[in-house]
Amino acid sequence: MTRPRLTDGTSAARLTCVVDLLAIGLFVIAGMRSHRTDSQLEIFLRNAVPLGGAWLAASFALRTYRPPSLGRLLLTWAIAIPAGVLLRAWWTGSFDAGDVLTFGGVALAFTLAFLAGGRLLTNVLAPRIGSASPR
Repeated sequence: MTRPRLTDGTSAARLTCVVDLLAIGLFVIAGMRSHRTDSQLEIFLRNAVPLGGAWLAASFALRTYRPPSLGRLLLTWAIAIPAGVLLRAWWTGSFDAGDVLTFGGVALAFTLAFLAGGRLLTNVLAPRIGSASPR
């Protein structure tokens, strides 16, 4: 019996997964510049954990990296980012509709931009590192 995996096991799929998570992390870091009231670590965690966790859960369920494709990226983005925003609201206890909608809109727009940049980078790097067979 094979255990479920997040990627198809190729180095290209693994790289794509890592770069997508880094793109979400970079979105969080970019947003931290406008919030200086709390510790930087606290701000990072309250944003990166729910967004990254929702991304990984949706990626697993939707088979985003088996193999990577633009369609699965967009579907994962459309589900994971709103889910992450709602998880963040629950975690922080901030259920103000205006705040959730504002952060949700910003998160959708900017994560898509960061993810697109990451996928462009991945398309350049993946052929250079080669596609290893699944292990």
